[in-house]
Amino acid sequence: MAVKKSKPLPWSYKKRSSPVHKLPAGAKLIFLLMLSLAAFFPGNEAISLFVITGIAFIICLLSLIAGINPLLLLRGSSPLLLMVMAVFLVQAVEFSPFILNFEGLMESIIFCARIGTAFAAGALLFSVTTSGEIRKSISQLETVFKLKRFKPSLSISLMLGFIPMLFQVWENINLAWKGRGGRKNLNRLIILVPLLIERMMLKAAETATAMESRYAGNI
Repeated sequence: MAVKKSKPLPWSYKKRSSPVHKLPAGAKLIFLLMLSLAAFFPGNEAISLFVITGIAFIICLLSLIAGINPLLLLRGSSPLLLMVMAVFLVQAVEFSPFILNFEGLMESIIFCARIGTAFAAGALLFSVTTSGEIRKSISQLETVFKLKRFKPSLSISLMLGFIPMLFQVWENINLAWKGRGGRKNLNRLIILVPLLIERMMLKAAETATAMESRYAGNI
């Protein structure tokens, strides 16, 4: 019996030796952060679609150079996009009289495209860069700007490290849900989302305790 190959976790590192992987972590962090911010560049519908299309093309090109399927960058984004779309759809419906505001619907589609583009940019960053590389890159700026006492590299790397961890925890509890015969419906979100929040709070508490013990031992 063949063993089913597990899918890669969202926002997880994909070990390669591509030119994108070899780029400095700081350069990748700044560039992809700028792309994410550019996705929310204000403008009319035509300008917004043009900017989003351009950013999506750049992300897809970098993804292909890195040897990663661009579609994998959106893995894990469906709950977020569906939630955003549902909120905007509710706003687009007018009940007196009952009509659908297509202008509001177009705005919701564009906003979802912005969210999806920013999500893909973040996923690409973590696919080609480890948290250790990001921390090392930011620590170099600490030396340049004499900010070592504030330890921004540690804070930022811990914050960024929690994003892939969130998807890992979600994957684990989702697999447990499926293993007990659970289905993909609204009930799944109602039960699993509070559990996800609880698990992440415990992870944060464990990390804080470990960091306090580490620094206490260095005093």
